[in-house]
Amino acid sequence: MDILSKARLFLQQNGRDIDQARFDFHFGSLSIEAFLSTLGRYQNPDGGFWGLEFDIAAPQSNPFAVEIALLMCLWADAPVKSPLIENAAAYLEHTQDPDGGWRFVPEIYQHKLAPWFQGWTWPNLNPTCTLAGLLLELKLGSRAVLDRVQQLFERLEKPEEVTQGDFYTVRPYAMYFIAETGSPRQTFYRSELVNWFIRQHQLNKMDNTHFFEYIRSPRTYAGENIPAEILNIRLDLLLAEQAEDGGWPSPYDAHWRPWITVNNLLVLREFGRI
Repeated sequence: MDILSKARLFLQQNGRDIDQARFDFHFGSLSIEAFLSTLGRYQNPDGGFWGLEFDIAAPQSNPFAVEIALLMCLWADAPVKSPLIENAAAYLEHTQDPDGGWRFVPEIYQHKLAPWFQGWTWPNLNPTCTLAGLLLELKLGSRAVLDRVQQLFERLEKPEEVTQGDFYTVRPYAMYFIAETGSPRQTFYRSELVNWFIRQHQLNKMDNTHFFEYIRSPRTYAGENIPAEILNIRLDLLLAEQAEDGGWPSPYDAHWRPWITVNNLLVLREFGRI
């Protein structure tokens, strides 16, 4: 079987309804309305999302699940006027803290929660800047919301986190500055992110799934400016990592494999490999 046929079979056997819907939308004939209808099963009445971040079991909305939902919508080029996206944006508007961040509601801690989330400190650039970056890419978010994020960023930013940090330390900077933020620091952080990718490659410190999570396509700043030789090596390796069962390996628990598989297929298509 070819790459997509193998992946389809893997997702049919291992994926959730939303994983299968993503694949069928991007690589099959599923309509955007049907895709959004499936994603809507994970949306709460308050506009937020639950159940998309495996390590947060609570049924209440949480910002990390909202991030995943918005990223799915961005990949799908979903209409921002759809009720699902409008309600998600409204959720972020009315749950943002005065300090500019987003956090867990108390009920989240009453359910199964991964240890790293139990000790999360607030406010935090992750998920504040990751959410703001997605809002900017989708051309959503009020000026007030984005200004509060910018003020929080200026208070908490640490340039050394990009020059010296690991994957998760870099995450808020990478996600925030994919879009045009208007920040005078954008040029610096984008340039440092490219240098960070080059160092990660040279030191062989990052798996290929993680490598492309902050690049996504040749149209991003990183995708345009990372040396072509490095990109091609990494794309070759990513393509070769499809397992016999059709899915891609996960650097986390195996339950992330369907999510990672669809993401990697989208990256490979963006760069013309499938």
